[in-house]
Amino acid sequence: MALNEQILEILVCPQCKGGLSLIEGGQSLLCSRCELKYQIHGDVPVMVVSEAVDLKKEASISDKEGVANLPKAVFKVVDGANRGMVFQLEMGTCKAIGRASSDTNKTMMFNVDLNLSLDESTKNLVLKYISKQFRKSSKASHSKDGLGFFRRTSDIVLDDPAISRLHAMLFYDEMGIGILDLVSKNGTFVNGEEVESRLLKKGDIIELGDTKIIFYE
Repeated sequence: MALNEQILEILVCPQCKGGLSLIEGGQSLLCSRCELKYQIHGDVPVMVVSEAVDLKKEASISDKEGVANLPKAVFKVVDGANRGMVFQLEMGTCKAIGRASSDTNKTMMFNVDLNLSLDESTKNLVLKYISKQFRKSSKASHSKDGLGFFRRTSDIVLDDPAISRLHAMLFYDEMGIGILDLVSKNGTFVNGEEVESRLLKKGDIIELGDTKIIFYE
């Protein structure tokens, strides 16, 4: 049975005292201010906050599940001081690869707020590459921690004196997985060939200084 219109006019959200609207074909009531959904059983609305569905929490859980289910590329260091290190690159993200600081108190993998800093010329180089290589991308979204449409995650910091402090950067979106050399002193190589940038395939070997990294899966 549909909820009586006169009853709907006098009903308010018990949390904010604001008005309600019918949703889901008259099966529920929505408080848009609190983002709470109250169920209607038969023609009786259940106006109890503890029984309501918190749409904000549902959206947060959905977002977290979406991030957890993003495709990931796996890389493994197969030669060099950090041999055996494994790291992942999620779709829609990017990572820089660089040389470890001489400060032994710093970990090999920094948090995003401790990422290797990009000067303006390097940032412009990166943005130009993104615009050219990934310009057709539509799934990734802007982020305050990002570069273009990519969210920048923890950098890979290696104990290799033969690589630059900021050597190269990896990117992943539906167009593919790309690597960009950041005007490093010794260059970036893929399968033995020096590259400025390259879309990678599984099994490709990246060489940076004395370090070799395989695009594992």
